Parts: sequence; structure tokens; C-alpha cells
Amino acid sequence: MQKYQAIVFFDLDNTLLNEQHGVDPEVLTAIRTLKHNQVLPVIATGRSAGVVSDIMKLTEINSIVALNGQYVALNGKQVYSQSVPMPLLKRFITFSDEHGIALSLYDAYHEWATGVNAAMKNGYEFLNMPLPPVDKQRFESNPVYMILALTENSNDDALIKAKFPEFDFYRNAKFAIDIVLKGVSKQTGIQQALKAIGQTDVPTFGFGDGPNDISLMNAVDHGVSMGNGVPATKAAAEFISTDFRKHGIVNGLKHFDLI
Repeated sequence: MQKYQAIVFFDLDNTLLNEQHGVDPEVLTAIRTLKHNQVLPVIATGRSAGVVSDIMKLTEINSIVALNGQYVALNGKQVYSQSVPMPLLKRFITFSDEHGIALSLYDAYHEWATGVNAAMKNGYEFLNMPLPPVDKQRFESNPVYMILALTENSNDDALIKAKFPEFDFYRNAKFAIDIVLKGVSKQTGIQQALKAIGQTDVPTFGFGDGPNDISLMNAVDHGVSMGNGVPATKAAAEFISTDFRKHGIVNGLKHFDLI
């Protein structure tokens, strides 16, 4: 495998992506410069590899820590995955159905829903994404790496957490909760990526803004929070860059002389 001078992990929403969920030209130029400087760019996201395939194609980044650490691929090749055990998954789906909570279920490249509710419609419209197909049996034959619980009722957070201590939860948006196995995070996914790369002496950097990026900051040598980051993510970062709408990625990379 290629020897890298550094490795940089990028969150997507409100970090690498702009307000239209695209990538600004200056960020594309920065990524090309990173590659020229023998720096490996890696996407680290709560989304699936399939959902961000267009972004990966646009940026020419083909390494990803997806689904909050439950799936990792390097240079297009899967190196790690961890699925939700079937008994736990069945119990959670039954609970969600009983409480009117729609779920999006994810394998590495696809997503499907257990049903559709108002929170799902609002959330996917906000993200400019089509609603996933509804399939109530697919989980029985497909691995599920991450669950998205669509609910705008904040009271559901405590209810779910109390009922399912086997999971960790990240509410990164008002309409949804990211749900992964206990102890799984962007940090554990990054650790698996670094293990597969096999370079123990390469400096690592991470860019993020949300609650699930605290673990990203803890996983790298140098954490960079966007200026729009939540307070806890800023506190975990080594450097606070400018807002993602005000050259946050480029300014952070320049601060560490990566471009």
C-alpha cells in the first residue's frame, strides 16, 4: 500500500459540504492538492457509502469510514464492517413500530425504511433526498450496520436510550437519531482504517462539527472543528477553523500546512 505523509478524515454535512449539500470548487482544489502532497483524504460520515457515492465520485475520494464507524473501505475495498445482531434488531423494529417511529436501515450501499412518518418526510426533504423504499422484511436477509430513527419528539430520545442500552445514539438533526452498536463510533471506525493502512507514524487529522464528531476528534492527532461546530466538538478539537460557509476546510488545512 502507498506510503502517506498524512491522513485526513472529513465529516460531510456542515463541514466538507456546502449549504446546498455540494462541494465548493475551492474544496475540490484543496483535495487535489492533498493527494498531490501524498496525503490520503478519507470521508468519515454517519451516512452509508451508497448515499455519498456521488460525493465520493465528485471529490475523487475513494476511502470512507461510513455509518458512524460500522463500515470502512479503503481505496474502494472493504476492510471492516459490524452489523447489528438479529435478535436486537428485531426487538428494536417491533418497539419502533409500536411507538410510530419510522426507521431507515442501512447496509453499506443501500437504505430502506420500515415505514414512513412526518419526521421522515420532513428530514429527507431537508436533505434534498428521495424517501427510501419501504421493505419490512429486507433486514432478515441483509446486514444492517446502522439505524436512523425518524422522530422529532425529543421525549423519544430518553425512552429509546432507557429501553436499549445496547446502542449508542447521536441526534445530529431535529428529525432523526443515528443509532449504532454500543462502543461503535467514528473513532472505532478510524482505528480500523488506520490498522488496515498499517502506518503507525503518519500524522492524522480530522474535520467535523457535530456531536458524532467528538469521537472523530479523539481518534486523530489533530482535530479541527468548524467554526459552526457544537460546543462539545469545539472543546475536543485542537484547532477551531472558520465556519464551513467561510472557507473552514481550506483554512483548517492551511493552518496545518497540509495545502
